[in-house]
Amino acid sequence: MNFKHIFLFLLTAAVLPGISYSQQDWKLTMEEKIQFETPDNAVVSPDGKYVAYTVRKPDLINSEWNTQIYRVEIQSGEIVQMTRSVESCHSPAWSPRGQWLTFLSSRSYLDDELQEQQGTDQLFALPMDGGEAQTWTALELGVNEYKWSPDGTEIALISDGEYPAGSPRNIQVEPRRNVDAISTDDPKREKTIWLLNAENGEIRLLFSGDRGIEQLSWANDGSYLVYQTNYTGEYNDDQKFDIWRMNLDGERTQLTDVPGPETQPSISPTGGTMAFITQTVPDIEFAQTDLVIADTDGTNWRNLTESFDWSVSNYSWLPDESRIIVQVAEGTGDALYSIDPANGTMEAIHDDGTELSNLDVATGSERGAISIVEEGVESLPEIVTDIGGKFDAVTAYTEQLNSFRFGNQRVITVPSRDGKFDIEAVLIEPVGYEKGKKHPLLLAYHGGPYGRFRNTLMQYYPVQMLAQEGVMVVMPNVRGSAGYSDAFGQSNRYDLGGGDYRDAMDVVDYLIAEGMVDSTKMGVMGGSYGGYMTNWTISQTNRFAAAISLYGIYSWFTDWSNSFQPAFEQMYFGYNYWEKPIDANSLWISTAPQTYTASISTPTLILHGTEDRYTNIANSREMYAALNERGVEVEFVTYPRAGHGLRTEPNQYIDAVERTMAWFRKYALRK
Repeated sequence: MNFKHIFLFLLTAAVLPGISYSQQDWKLTMEEKIQFETPDNAVVSPDGKYVAYTVRKPDLINSEWNTQIYRVEIQSGEIVQMTRSVESCHSPAWSPRGQWLTFLSSRSYLDDELQEQQGTDQLFALPMDGGEAQTWTALELGVNEYKWSPDGTEIALISDGEYPAGSPRNIQVEPRRNVDAISTDDPKREKTIWLLNAENGEIRLLFSGDRGIEQLSWANDGSYLVYQTNYTGEYNDDQKFDIWRMNLDGERTQLTDVPGPETQPSISPTGGTMAFITQTVPDIEFAQTDLVIADTDGTNWRNLTESFDWSVSNYSWLPDESRIIVQVAEGTGDALYSIDPANGTMEAIHDDGTELSNLDVATGSERGAISIVEEGVESLPEIVTDIGGKFDAVTAYTEQLNSFRFGNQRVITVPSRDGKFDIEAVLIEPVGYEKGKKHPLLLAYHGGPYGRFRNTLMQYYPVQMLAQEGVMVVMPNVRGSAGYSDAFGQSNRYDLGGGDYRDAMDVVDYLIAEGMVDSTKMGVMGGSYGGYMTNWTISQTNRFAAAISLYGIYSWFTDWSNSFQPAFEQMYFGYNYWEKPIDANSLWISTAPQTYTASISTPTLILHGTEDRYTNIANSREMYAALNERGVEVEFVTYPRAGHGLRTEPNQYIDAVERTMAWFRKYALRK
């Protein structure tokens, strides 16, 4: 990545506010890490001259996150902060002619009666010729998402609808009886679609009903909308998305109706075809995703990436419709390809092994300038554009790293013991690594299972901070990970805790055989599926001196009963637990860490948020109770208000990471 030398008003880590440095200033602390300013949600202006984006910062006094909108001029690299608010501002979008920059925020506004309101996200607009942000909506239940029409005259918005009449949620609670029960039969909110006239501010209700509507997109001539819906709005139904058309009189037509999800619909710039993403197997979330184009009535599908063995995660049409730019996951990185929609021919246009996100194309520029956020093994996320025919960074947020030293990071490949796959792993050598010396090792598992580790410097886990303390870290993409072949992604179906566990042990054994690791000083950690794999690993071996289980799974019965995605077990096991005998041959029993509780002896730290809807905290409570009863060294830490990932509040995230490192030091480094 080429970095321009540009002025940033926030520059380097040495001046980050609220940070005091020790004598070893080159060591990164968690408090310093979360204060790094990095771009996200980047969108390029129609003329290709600017990129608007968000920066999220922690308020450590109140343990809150605050997000604001910035703008960078591509040619000069000059950055301007566009919003300054106590409340976060997010979801920036340019009007088609670039005269407005719109965004969502829960900041205060005046309603029609000039009364100050606050609390729900509303649409605001900044004039690019100067002036304060204007309030463009005052919907009682706020705005969930919005989309400009191609000619800039209207904006389509999605909001929540009222609860249907008679819902218990609309009945006032009797003060002394506290009758506030909620039934599974209570009606759920429906979605509403509104049309806002961007010229006179008039707004009208277009539709109310469907609970699962999202991803609005306009037809090229502004005559209708397309969107995706799973009908319920429930995460458990994400394999049921279909694409619908809605005329501007509210009339709806279903465009796709086949098993599996069809998502991210987009009408071509000339209006002749529609693109969307589908997948190879309809009922599992870990199948390869492909880019399909069809007629605008949903007929005559053509899979443009059927012979391409990587998953498409995002795409964007060029303005002249000559090519479609697609983002795909490749191993520990991402790549951009250009596809000819006429014949499906593909050409790699950016493939540096870096992580890519926020793909966007300038719709009003002649050649369709491409903007993307890129993060590498030696860099923070940067905004990168292809102005001038090559991809260059137009921001320099990586300069915040100048004060720190990091361990050398690279990707290694280890053949699996069954010969089916080559397993890639991100390896981080300790700072000051000496070849031939044996180092403590942390084995980390990613979430998913259909997730992956990317070869980037900043990871969710404190891996580089441990490397600064002399620890080697390895992060394998075991079978079942995303970013590889379709067969690889589906290879741990019916086999959780089998081949994936053996792949991880093969990587560890390889490092030991290479003389790089002290096998008496090893720890294991992971979150979500990584938490399950951590729990599973210590139930299968006592070779690790420390374990850190983050919001993991201990019992499949507990997970199925409490998660808001009970379909997960059905996808991986192929059946519900009552459909086959519940015995030692049941996958619900044989692959559960709980089954092997008597074999666990590793000192274990368990961390979980009370509001986790993915992997319910009951998993960790049960694991703690069992290990504590058996006399295993175990500590259970719960985080009130925290959801999946323990990043709801910045101070809780800092605490979780610091506890993780302290546990590793205490048990893995004590021998």
